[in-house]
Amino acid sequence: MVTLDTYKELRDEIDYSTIKLWDEHHDNMACKKGCDKCCLNFDVFPIEFDYIRKKVEELYPHVLEQDKPLEMGEKCFFLKDHQCTIYEARPIICRTHGYPLLYMNEDGDQWELSHCELNFNKVDEDYFHEENCYAQDTFNSRLFMMNKEYIKSAHPAKGEFDLVPLVDLLE
Repeated sequence: MVTLDTYKELRDEIDYSTIKLWDEHHDNMACKKGCDKCCLNFDVFPIEFDYIRKKVEELYPHVLEQDKPLEMGEKCFFLKDHQCTIYEARPIICRTHGYPLLYMNEDGDQWELSHCELNFNKVDEDYFHEENCYAQDTFNSRLFMMNKEYIKSAHPAKGEFDLVPLVDLLE
């Protein structure tokens, strides 16, 4: 049975992966406190939303006292003064931004590389390979399958492709 603990295990594995990537690539990365170019409003799977809600209630209960905005801009609602107000609980997508990401192209026949334009601007793309990049599709597939099982019991009315806006934490 898939539980929030199952999600936590995947998130911990992803965190470990990004720590290794940081150790290897920190000289080429501009990511630091105050850099928020990638802090956008995201929707997440219900399993991730439920875990984030639990962690925010635990670590940042004051954040939940805010009113939900009537309209959302492009920037993440939880970004205040260029800092994430739910940092320890942030979604997987936020934990992996900036790192070199490998994903399969739309045709499914070639790996594509993605990274923040502020990072890795002094290295050639030949520098990247499977061992020094984040395997985005691998982790995303695992998250998708985990969520698919989780919603059967936790959110039976939701479909496997349904996402929840992160700002719904304020409801």
